[in-house]
Amino acid sequence: MIARMAVVRAALIVGGLAAIAGFWWSSRTNPPIGVVVVTLDTTRADRLSPYGFMNVSLPHLERLAREGVAFDQATSVAPLTLPAHTSLFTGLLPPNHGVRDNSDTALAEGHTTLAEALLARGFRTGAFVGSIVLDPARGLKQGFERYQAVPASDHQAPESRQRRADEVMNDAIHWLDTVAGSRFFLWTHLYDPHRPYDPPEPYRSTYGHNLYVGEIAFADSQIGRLLQALEQRQLLDRTVVVVAGDHGESLGGHGERDHGIFIYEDVIRVPLILRAPALRPTRIAEIVRLTDVMPTVLDLLDVPSPPGDGVSLVDLMNGRSRDLNLEAYSESLYPQRLGWSPLRALRNGRFKLIDAPRPELYDLEDDSVEEKNIYDERRALAEQMTARLAVVAKGRGSPSTPQPQQGVGQDLQAKLASLGYLSSGGRHQSSSSDARPDPKDCVGSYTRTPGSPPVLPSCGPWHPTDDIDSIFPAPPPRR
Repeated sequence: MIARMAVVRAALIVGGLAAIAGFWWSSRTNPPIGVVVVTLDTTRADRLSPYGFMNVSLPHLERLAREGVAFDQATSVAPLTLPAHTSLFTGLLPPNHGVRDNSDTALAEGHTTLAEALLARGFRTGAFVGSIVLDPARGLKQGFERYQAVPASDHQAPESRQRRADEVMNDAIHWLDTVAGSRFFLWTHLYDPHRPYDPPEPYRSTYGHNLYVGEIAFADSQIGRLLQALEQRQLLDRTVVVVAGDHGESLGGHGERDHGIFIYEDVIRVPLILRAPALRPTRIAEIVRLTDVMPTVLDLLDVPSPPGDGVSLVDLMNGRSRDLNLEAYSESLYPQRLGWSPLRALRNGRFKLIDAPRPELYDLEDDSVEEKNIYDERRALAEQMTARLAVVAKGRGSPSTPQPQQGVGQDLQAKLASLGYLSSGGRHQSSSSDARPDPKDCVGSYTRTPGSPPVLPSCGPWHPTDDIDSIFPAPPPRR
């Protein structure tokens, strides 16, 4: 009898807790009236505390991960800002939207962006970006009623080509007050973790040993301001909030200091966190892609998604599906600007193939830092993945090779150069990709002493003015 009463009591407790949890979650199931997307430029997942990096305090990202869905294996399409953002907001891979480089042609108007899809449904739309790389002329202005970019300037210094996160967020929060009572879509782009790393105080002093992490901590503080603004307006629990990195930073991995050339996990694995009404907190270890963001957001809003390369992650987030078995494509055509071979990658499960003059295959479960190339050991698998990669890279009728200068004026090229992105002007261009050297053999050109011979003769000339340190002079301290 006592045992039976204990069982009944336990059942009542469990049932009561379930009822309380159900009531709490039902209080968050009002239809979302808002969408907020925060993109963190140049932010690698493994430098964030929600992903296990304990040498930084990121209370606001930690809160979002605790209250939302954190994706452990989110993959970018490219280590460059414009192609990655274009894929995020169209759900298309670069071969299919045609934007392959920061100074490539702008996104064609025939493509539908997330902003356009929501504007057509009566959403107010506003974008606030922190870098000239996302200038309105680059195509992502489509669908935004308000697009606040970096003000025009005649100066070529990097700091004149970007806006600090607090400036971006000031404008974004002010815009929220203009959409009271309306459904809205807000995008804020925080460029701060991009070189040169120059966080304001107190982050400069706190993270003087690692200013890159200090920039991320400063960006986190501005995300906190935005969350507070949403709460004060009683919007947070009726808003889909997405935080995504566009790409990472090599930080010396595989010989690359910054980003743009290689497509290793240092620059391709990005943070992705989503908080939304009626979604229970969870972590997801399966592969997802930036291309999945648009269809997921639209699915949460019960808005049809246009055809694309991404899929909705809603079933994965709410537990109706355990694994969508997604493959992830990434590319970097930026090495072509240096006369080197382009790089393309395909990840399927634990394996990742990189198509290069010397191809690479990695087992990411056993070798997360991509040091042991098992291409020869697993030749059959590698050839199977190579064939599949060729199909994906070909796209659906789009050219596989970009035309870097088409539609890009000298003024924009100069602005991009001031941020460290080379144009193709004056660069050695081989007649075919097969004839170009492997970037693995040439990346040392970035770290050698200016004026010394190139790593390999085939790597082409490298001038002292091309050195990244000369492109990014030490800025004056910011207060």
